[in-house]
Amino acid sequence: MEILNNRSWYVNPNTRQVTSNIKNTAIKDREAFDGSMQNLLHPVEDLAQVLKTPIRLAERSSLDRQGNAVDIASGRRIAVNDGYILTVKPQGVEVSGGDDPYDTQAYMKAQKMADSLATLLRNACGNMHTAAYSQEEYARWNEGVSDVMGYLGIDTSKAFTVNGMKYGRNENGWYESQADSEAKAAYEMLKANNRTYTFADERTRKQIAYISDYYLEHATENLKTAWQKTLEETGINPFPQGFSSTLSQLAMEQDFETGGNDDIFGDDLESNIAAVKKIMERLENPLSEVSERNAEFAADEKTFYQALFNKLTQ
Repeated sequence: MEILNNRSWYVNPNTRQVTSNIKNTAIKDREAFDGSMQNLLHPVEDLAQVLKTPIRLAERSSLDRQGNAVDIASGRRIAVNDGYILTVKPQGVEVSGGDDPYDTQAYMKAQKMADSLATLLRNACGNMHTAAYSQEEYARWNEGVSDVMGYLGIDTSKAFTVNGMKYGRNENGWYESQADSEAKAAYEMLKANNRTYTFADERTRKQIAYISDYYLEHATENLKTAWQKTLEETGINPFPQGFSSTLSQLAMEQDFETGGNDDIFGDDLESNIAAVKKIMERLENPLSEVSERNAEFAADEKTFYQALFNKLTQ
């Protein structure tokens, strides 16, 4: 697809594609858009707010060696390296003491443990969901957790519990709470279901309906009816989040070729069928190499559009 350099680019919020016509950026249905599209945005954790929120600590401190579990209450003092003391408070973990005030390496080790413990406690009580913002930070956090848990009498080589939250190592060898593991598993299931119509949640179904209505706005009733039946019978979502659909790609190409017309289906049955055939031809002859992940979705698309074509031509 050739895109002229002197042509402006805009984002079409209805289809998540770029467009050459600013008129295509008008939201087709504000109520449907608010209900299905904007909910896809995931706010970044507000770290400043997290740090201002008091940590919900245990009522009293205790250690269960057999269960490899520890409860940490406010005021708990932990003796660590080189005479340093970590004091747990609802505002965080403070470092005090130290045998040699000029030994910066010893202080930094104690401070790293204090930071790791504070993050662990915030995560355990649900105040903080992101333990680190880079792999380097995550590695430092893990090392600090291993060190400070050792001073508390906890064996981190196996699963352990802090203030009621169970922790273990994930596939990368890094500590992860049971809540985080379950959330990741649920997210992976959601991503898998995102590619289906049958198992899609209500938000995803609204999103499918919204994008479908955009592309089918001027199509015949035959196509609209066949489209809905194909969704239900194949169970395939032709617009999954995180994938670029062939329909969207062809509509965007037509948009730039014509100066803003992205109505790929047209308003009569003959043009409807021709557009479906064009989609099927592109799926058989992609413009570039298809990744393994996208190849799986392309196979779903072929199933969807073959079924749609059959309904329109039978």
